[in-house]
Amino acid sequence: MSIIMVNYKIEGMTCGHCKKTVERVFAENGKEATANVEEQIVSVKETLTDSELNTLKERLGEDGYSLGNLK
Repeated sequence: MSIIMVNYKIEGMTCGHCKKTVERVFAENGKEATANVEEQIVSVKETLTDSELNTLKERLGEDGYSLGNLK
Protein backbone atom coordinates (compact mmCIF):
# COMPACT_ATOMS: atom_id res chain seq x y z
CA MET A 1 0.00 0.00 0.00
CA SER A 2 1.49 3.33 -1.01
CA ILE A 3 1.23 6.44 1.08
CA ILE A 4 -0.29 9.46 -0.63
CA MET A 5 1.72 12.60 -0.01
CA VAL A 6 0.01 15.99 0.08
CA ASN A 7 2.09 18.89 -1.25
CA TYR A 8 1.88 22.50 -0.09
CA LYS A 9 3.57 25.47 -1.71
CA ILE A 10 6.27 27.13 0.37
CA GLU A 11 8.35 30.17 -0.45
CA GLY A 12 11.60 31.38 1.05
CA MET A 13 13.63 28.17 1.15
CA THR A 14 17.02 28.57 -0.52
CA CYS A 15 19.28 25.91 1.01
CA GLY A 16 19.60 22.74 3.04
CA HIS A 17 19.42 24.69 6.29
CA CYS A 18 16.07 26.14 5.19
CA LYS A 19 14.83 22.64 4.40
CA LYS A 20 15.77 21.40 7.86
CA THR A 21 14.16 24.42 9.53
CA VAL A 22 10.86 23.90 7.70
CA GLU A 23 10.85 20.17 8.48
CA ARG A 24 11.62 20.90 12.15
CA VAL A 25 8.71 23.36 12.42
CA PHE A 26 6.34 20.74 11.02
CA ALA A 27 7.75 18.12 13.44
CA GLU A 28 7.27 20.50 16.38
CA ASN A 29 3.61 20.62 15.36
CA GLY A 30 3.24 16.86 15.16
CA LYS A 31 3.55 16.50 11.39
CA GLU A 32 6.19 14.50 9.55
CA ALA A 33 7.10 16.52 6.47
CA THR A 34 9.64 16.52 3.67
CA ALA A 35 10.62 19.86 2.16
CA ASN A 36 11.94 20.22 -1.40
CA VAL A 37 14.00 23.36 -2.01
CA GLU A 38 14.12 23.02 -5.80
CA GLU A 39 10.36 22.56 -6.21
CA GLN A 40 9.44 24.93 -3.35
CA ILE A 41 7.03 22.42 -1.81
CA VAL A 42 6.64 20.64 1.48
CA SER A 43 5.04 17.18 1.51
CA VAL A 44 3.04 15.71 4.38
CA LYS A 45 1.24 12.38 4.74
CA GLU A 46 -2.18 13.91 5.27
CA THR A 47 -4.13 17.02 4.39
CA LEU A 48 -3.72 19.68 7.06
CA THR A 49 -6.80 21.02 8.80
CA ASP A 50 -7.45 24.76 8.50
CA SER A 51 -6.31 25.15 12.10
CA GLU A 52 -3.06 23.24 11.49
CA LEU A 53 -2.41 25.17 8.28
CA ASN A 54 -2.93 28.52 10.01
CA THR A 55 -0.67 27.55 12.92
CA LEU A 56 2.09 26.41 10.56
CA LYS A 57 1.71 29.51 8.35
CA GLU A 58 2.13 31.76 11.39
CA ARG A 59 5.07 29.82 12.82
CA LEU A 60 6.91 29.53 9.46
CA GLY A 61 6.28 33.23 8.83
CA GLU A 62 8.30 34.00 11.95
CA ASP A 63 11.30 32.39 10.21
CA GLY A 64 10.68 34.14 6.89
CA TYR A 65 8.90 31.35 5.03
CA SER A 66 5.53 31.60 3.34
CA LEU A 67 3.37 28.47 3.46
CA GLY A 68 0.71 28.32 0.78
CA ASN A 69 -2.18 26.11 -0.11
CA LEU A 70 -2.22 22.70 -1.71
CA LYS A 71 -0.08 22.41 -4.82
